[in-house]
Amino acid sequence: MKMQSWVIYGLIAAVFFALNTVIYKVAQQKGNFSPYYGLLMFGIGTMIVLGIFFLFKPSFEFEWKSSSLAIIAGAVWAVGMIMVAIAISQKADIARLAPIYNINTILAVLMGIIFLKEIPDASQMIRVIGGAVLIVIGAILVSI
Repeated sequence: MKMQSWVIYGLIAAVFFALNTVIYKVAQQKGNFSPYYGLLMFGIGTMIVLGIFFLFKPSFEFEWKSSSLAIIAGAVWAVGMIMVAIAISQKADIARLAPIYNINTILAVLMGIIFLKEIPDASQMIRVIGGAVLIVIGAILVSI
């Protein structure tokens, strides 16, 4: 069975998100800066990468409804990232913090099922529920 391209993108994202967390913690330890300053620098890095991306893949199909929802999604993400930055500034261990905030996986699955009606078929349901349960158990184990 051929792996679908979105799975590959998801795996690449996972590697970059892991690197992001480790690099951010090292920066915070070396600079001993506030989480707010750190996130400002984080945002500048994000804007640089997105600017370069848009130079090579321009897409300016503006539409109010979807654009405003994307801005709201970015604001929601920023609040979550602020919480992670504060936890890191309070000397949280990445090995314990990451599994806790990655409970977002189970929350995203549940919200996808409830709000987006993305209900897995019967053959996928056991894998989805089993994987979600393992994530929650892992988060509990590392946080105690």
